[in-house]
Amino acid sequence: MHFKKAKTLKSLKKNLQKTLPEKVSQVLESYETFSERPIPEDAKGFSAHHSACKSAVTHAETLLKLAKWTEGETSESTTSSGTEDILKLLAEARAELDGAEDETD
Repeated sequence: MHFKKAKTLKSLKKNLQKTLPEKVSQVLESYETFSERPIPEDAKGFSAHHSACKSAVTHAETLLKLAKWTEGETSESTTSSGTEDILKLLAEARAELDGAEDETD
């Protein structure tokens, strides 16, 4: 998929509104698939696995922030419950990853 060049912020938002839902879904599906793989037992593999998971969570969070921007949302009180649910799941995933890293220290 090729991204359309936008000449104004309004057209950029319109383009992103069309493409972001699919992109967020792809990132979350990829994260889910990868995170379900067996976690390597060696320190280097373990660290790489968790770093990759954290990267995917950060990527999804960034896309969701962009999605909120395209909808004109500027405060947490205007966030839809669907977006809140996804952000909550991402926060839980991040907390799990942080806890797993603490266990290796």
